[in-house]
Amino acid sequence: MDSLTGGLREFVLLFFPILATTFSSYLFIFVEKLLLSRLSTQAMEAAVNAAYACQIFQNPCVALAMMAQVCVGRLYGAHEWKSIGSVVWQFIWFSLFSFFITGPLSLIFSQYYFYGTSFQEIVLPYFYFLVSINFLFPLGAALSCFYLGQGKTRLVLLGTLGAQLFKLPLAYILIFGWGKIPAFGLMGGAFSTLLSQGGFCLSLLGVFLYSKHAEAFHTKEWKFQPHLFWESIRPGSLRAINRILNTTSWAAIAYLMSSKGGDYLLALSVGGTLFFFLPCIGDAVCQTQTTIVSNLVGAGDYHLLNKAFYSGSILVLITISLFGVPLLLFPTQTFSYLFATITLDKASISLIFFGVWLSFVFYTWLYVPLSYVLAFKDMNFFLIMGAMNWINGFLLMYFAINILEIEASMFWLVLSLMHGSTTLLYYWRMKVLQSQVFVKAGILAT
Repeated sequence: MDSLTGGLREFVLLFFPILATTFSSYLFIFVEKLLLSRLSTQAMEAAVNAAYACQIFQNPCVALAMMAQVCVGRLYGAHEWKSIGSVVWQFIWFSLFSFFITGPLSLIFSQYYFYGTSFQEIVLPYFYFLVSINFLFPLGAALSCFYLGQGKTRLVLLGTLGAQLFKLPLAYILIFGWGKIPAFGLMGGAFSTLLSQGGFCLSLLGVFLYSKHAEAFHTKEWKFQPHLFWESIRPGSLRAINRILNTTSWAAIAYLMSSKGGDYLLALSVGGTLFFFLPCIGDAVCQTQTTIVSNLVGAGDYHLLNKAFYSGSILVLITISLFGVPLLLFPTQTFSYLFATITLDKASISLIFFGVWLSFVFYTWLYVPLSYVLAFKDMNFFLIMGAMNWINGFLLMYFAINILEIEASMFWLVLSLMHGSTTLLYYWRMKVLQSQVFVKAGILAT
């Protein structure tokens, strides 16, 4: 691969294959919730809240495994290719080990989080099954990063598309039944996830071990190396703690809404269903920008960092504008199409969709400066931001929901304040990190 320059054309060429990958991954989560809404409103509410709880244990593991992209990007940019295989294997070992930590903790947590909810009886088997296959997600992320860190997206794209094309019809069949295949309802989506994600991981692992990669990157150096393991995951451990703080904060916010029931639980579930899909843009931006910036840092091309920032920002501006069309211009029609069995008044629909879109705007733009913090491995700041989420997130929403007693339809609009303030803080940190390397390299900061 040629050296990266951070240009817009380069960003687009890397961005869209990654977007196709994240789009297909998030699409299933989104469609599964829509299918369950047609099964029953309670099934959708159970699935949405189970997903929030599951993210507490899944997201930190995936976040740590995604640090493999930074490691691979830096090693690839520095032409230290033969060191890549053994580093990726340490993240594979971490993924396998994660089950023995997340499993017991999830069992304990679920007894408190779902207790007393209207969907307690149906949600627990679904949640337990998702937790049991949690390790497949950081495993898939670690294997994907071997290719993404090099700027190679084709295999990950094809593998993800294949998995999703298999999973979507399978989920429909297993949820509603077909012929002699019984309807598994809520559990149907979980079963299809196991089959598709397991197949995805096996396919990437097979190619990873292929003789061509084994020769160039030493991908068969599979041994667990305690020192290298710690050196590989240590920078990501603070990011994982950040994710724990973020997801527990969000789960606590969701609990404030779900515990009130009625319109509050419905507003959370409707907006939450949309927000299970919309982050695919931010995820693609983060992976693209992280790959580019990591390569620039590894090659010492600091003068191109600003150029990369503007390229990412232009793509974000275009995408958030496009998603504003259905959410802002045609909210009632969009709601009726997506949630055909749910009834809400037009004013509430418009307010919920505007809040979701505004949260999406800030949430997506956040990933442009965040990718710089990742590339520079400034994990201490990630830890600080995780704690900050309890201040500008949970405390803000607790005050709004329980003290001010905002209407249910206002929830997502108020939540956008959290995403907006978080974006500003990451932008400030990005500028500080850039200024530091500019001074060392003798570059005039802009």
